[in-house]
Amino acid sequence: MNRQRLNGDLMLLIVLAASLACLGGGPGALGQEPPGAQTRIGIDERLGATLPLDDLEFNDEEGKPIKLRELFDRPVALTHVYYRCPGICTPLLLELAHAVGQCDLKPGEDYRLVTISFDPAEGSELAKNKKNNLLAEIKNREVPRDAWRFLVGDAENIRRVTELTGFRYARDRNQVDYVHTATVILLSREGTIVRYLNGVTVNPVELKMAILDAREGRPRSFMSRIGELCYGYDPAKGSYVLKVNRIILAVMGVLLVGFLAYLVRKGKNRKAFGQPPAGGAS
Repeated sequence: MNRQRLNGDLMLLIVLAASLACLGGGPGALGQEPPGAQTRIGIDERLGATLPLDDLEFNDEEGKPIKLRELFDRPVALTHVYYRCPGICTPLLLELAHAVGQCDLKPGEDYRLVTISFDPAEGSELAKNKKNNLLAEIKNREVPRDAWRFLVGDAENIRRVTELTGFRYARDRNQVDYVHTATVILLSREGTIVRYLNGVTVNPVELKMAILDAREGRPRSFMSRIGELCYGYDPAKGSYVLKVNRIILAVMGVLLVGFLAYLVRKGKNRKAFGQPPAGGAS
């Protein structure tokens, strides 16, 4: 009986080990990093770097050649993906589409979105299909087709733009897919990198604040300035965070100004009604 139980336990351990090996994904497992890829995959934030827009040329979703310079007539929200991606690319783009629908800045007017495939084997037809699907996901507003461009390119231009923006990726073990991370990169109209919004989740408030940062030097509304007061960019987190201390100081400032205004008004009212100074004759 003990020998049978021992054999049964041994068989159970073998089955569990085999199951874990399958779940862990052997060679060809989707999204698993190939050996040594850990040093090549991620984001090196190149804040302040400027892209040579005139030297970077791709093909758009219609198959027409286009230089990046032609798309930088306003701030740009740039994403690096590949259109066949079975992993995080589609969730990232869907999040971006939903954030665009909830952000009160107007795509095509206040900013432009540019998505570049980093797979040189992908063509304009894939880019066009992806564009149609993503534009259909944007709710609550009309988005001009020219406001979000989907590009493909050759290996050299892809290599240059990904290196310049610090986007590091590698082939998966299956030699078909890629291992990579997710980010939205905000650039000024001159092509200067201003912000990275890292991760799959795209917050509409963070997107708006990043666009406003990229639009530096242009007039901003009162509400935009209030938003800038309440939020600040945290480089360690790669996102905008609510600055509670700023809000407290602002509230205290408003209360102080209100109290001083009350005292001034009270003094004027005393004079208006001819009230004698304290201790005067009756």
